[in-house]
Amino acid sequence: MTTTATLARHATIRGWVAASGRAIAPHFPLETFIARNPVAGYETLDHDDALRLIAQEHGVFLTPTEERFRALHAEGRIPLSDLVAALHQFVPEARSLHPVVTDGVVTTLSEVLLHDLLVSPPATPLGTSLPTPAHTLSPKVHARVDDLTSRWLTAIFGAAAWSEPTQREGMWNSWRRLAALDPTLPRRVRAGIRSAPAEPAAAINTALEWWSLDGWAAEDFIRAHVLAQPGWSALVRHTAVESRSVDLASLVAIRVTLEHLLLPADATFPAAPAVPPADKEGRLRAVADGIGADASTPDVRATLQRILSLIDPLTRLSIWQEAYERGAARALAPASAPVLRPLGDAARSLAQAIFCIDTRSESYRRHLEAAGPIETLGFAGFFAVPISFRAADGSPEVASCPVLLTPRVAVTESSVDRGAIDRWRRQRTATAEHCGATHALGESTLAPYAFAETAGWFLGAASVARTIAPRLWNSARAGIRRPKPATRVNADVVFSLDERVLYAETALRMMGLVDGFAPIVLICGHGASVTNNPFASGLQCGACGGHEGEPNARAAATIFNDPATRDGLAARGITIPDDTLFVAAQMDTVTDEVRILEPWTIPASHETRILELARHLETARAADAAERTATLPGARPNTDAVTETLRRSSDWAEAFPEWGLAGNAAFIVGPRAITAGVDLGRRTFLHSYDADADPGGSGLETILTAPMVVAQWINAQYTVSTVAPDRFGAGPKPLHNVVGTAGVLSGFGGDLRIGLPWQSVGVGHETRHEPVRLQVFVQAPLTRINEIIDSSETVRNLVKNRWITLRAREYDTARWMRFGRYGWETEDLGTARVAGTSAGDEEITTKENHA
Repeated sequence: MTTTATLARHATIRGWVAASGRAIAPHFPLETFIARNPVAGYETLDHDDALRLIAQEHGVFLTPTEERFRALHAEGRIPLSDLVAALHQFVPEARSLHPVVTDGVVTTLSEVLLHDLLVSPPATPLGTSLPTPAHTLSPKVHARVDDLTSRWLTAIFGAAAWSEPTQREGMWNSWRRLAALDPTLPRRVRAGIRSAPAEPAAAINTALEWWSLDGWAAEDFIRAHVLAQPGWSALVRHTAVESRSVDLASLVAIRVTLEHLLLPADATFPAAPAVPPADKEGRLRAVADGIGADASTPDVRATLQRILSLIDPLTRLSIWQEAYERGAARALAPASAPVLRPLGDAARSLAQAIFCIDTRSESYRRHLEAAGPIETLGFAGFFAVPISFRAADGSPEVASCPVLLTPRVAVTESSVDRGAIDRWRRQRTATAEHCGATHALGESTLAPYAFAETAGWFLGAASVARTIAPRLWNSARAGIRRPKPATRVNADVVFSLDERVLYAETALRMMGLVDGFAPIVLICGHGASVTNNPFASGLQCGACGGHEGEPNARAAATIFNDPATRDGLAARGITIPDDTLFVAAQMDTVTDEVRILEPWTIPASHETRILELARHLETARAADAAERTATLPGARPNTDAVTETLRRSSDWAEAFPEWGLAGNAAFIVGPRAITAGVDLGRRTFLHSYDADADPGGSGLETILTAPMVVAQWINAQYTVSTVAPDRFGAGPKPLHNVVGTAGVLSGFGGDLRIGLPWQSVGVGHETRHEPVRLQVFVQAPLTRINEIIDSSETVRNLVKNRWITLRAREYDTARWMRFGRYGWETEDLGTARVAGTSAGDEEITTKENHA
């Protein structure tokens, strides 16, 4: 080939690799682990088409099994009415009441298809239709390729000594040089690695020429190798964004080169795997028996074959999934808001508390509102302040904002007491260095033996203490730490006045908090205190990039309390009273403690109110801890709930410190009045919004293009980790082997595990999370929502391709409209609770409610 032709060929191959990489989403490292839909690359397809393609390429269903659906139906979790409604949605012909006569039996098309759903042989995944050649020709060689690739990637991502050559030479060239010295490889393979081309695309082309592949066949070959180990591919995709030394083409080149060299020289490319024929006969007989007809009768067979051709087993799964989700939507759909008495000055709330939209905040907000005269609001936990943060202890700067955003400024933490902060920083640095050295010694090759002889007696005793009395150990460690001096963040300096006013106005209008300010407005970020948990960042604030929300809460409070910012807001029609104080706080989602972050900034005029608020916060903490711990595995009887949460937080052997966002199912955008007082079971993201306070619609656009998208990522990751744990989950925690900060392996090798540990979604063999698509409810003008759908490709894909289910209404007594295949359509969800009532209280039908 000429030089020009060679370059063009290599460019084509790199394009194939990039296109194949979109079949698996990037995987974020453990230190910034955030939820992400691992099959986000399929969101440009209709959801049902995507499920079909995922079943073919990944070999898994992204729904519960049909046996599970049928069990839920038998238990009453999926009522027949929902199943009929779902069937009619997918098969419009099933709405016909025209009788169908078979073998003297009078039935309807709908009844035949319902029997198909209930009694036909269940749909089963057939395995991936994209196996690598080695997988078909020699499973032993395929396993060897996987093992060698995993060992290499574990080394370069898990150990600095191995990652340095990669950074210097690039992933492919460093592998060529070092793998050629591997004594475990046959001499012929080592020689082949040494003589491999210097360009990854050229090495891939060599494999393609050896197999005589081009066009779609070549792309499928590359895609098979990308998906052979989706975890490592996902990590490489993420790392390639920040480092030129690592790329997906190099990973594919390593795999195809090893495969080429390990297989016999005379190997021929295998034929595509045969797809087992569907059990049409078993299906037809099951349905015929169900309706009481004779399947051997020609007329019966012809009639049933015609009706059953309307759906196939994969469509049945989609119908079941829709019916399943209708129940979740009915349970969580906001109903009419109660008519509230207008609050006069005498009834002014003690405080307004702004919490993250995180589902874990839902129950705490409910208990806090019941504890005292406090209003709560929901807002994405970065509080509209996209920052990077430099802490006073000198730790590395972190991006504390959604990954969809890029922080424009760096907020720093400092103290006027230079001496105290320097002493505190030195202690923190010494502790970090000590822990780092201990970890390095433990991970090195020979040092652990000498280290165990010299320090084992002390560390052994410490390990016993940590195991027997984790709370006492934690308290002892905290007692010897130097307390952190009073600090402040410089958000009022690094942001210009115009920026501060813009951020403040955006946040207030999005929440609908433009008047009626309480004396205290609590801005409450959140984090999770856990011990010995590689997935700790997954329990932190997703809106803060997998970090704690403390910096953002402090920055937001600083901006809102700034006199110049308030003057700017007043000029824009938002007047904050002089006696309103914004206070930063942090909620620990494991212990339910809400801590005031800057008590030294509280003026004397507000001390009494803060003390009263603190009492209500403690009351809510006790109530929420009791509610949560009752659902956690291994809860100790006759133990105070708060004490139990403190134990779980400090116990390094605790696999269930909390449930995280398990059970999440809905995203509700609207005034708090439409959900206040209702127990939503920690299943809903609650984002406050008042359309009247957002006349331009920019606030709603931000909500639907950022927080809603992140909520869908969370929902999708919990779903796939539940229904396909072996493919997209992280497996059981006791088997985890941590690879640097990259991720975990199950045991000593294999693919990098992506997704969530099983202990985040289930207990034993039982699932805790209900795998339903995100049910979105928005109370806003439909024209405004339509404009956002039309202008945002991301939102359009999620809504029109049915990756989420969007419902909307313009005011709280209007009927919910659902965005269907052809636009907005009315929908009767059945029974729904009136806002302000709990389960077991008054129930009304949606139709009556909106009459």
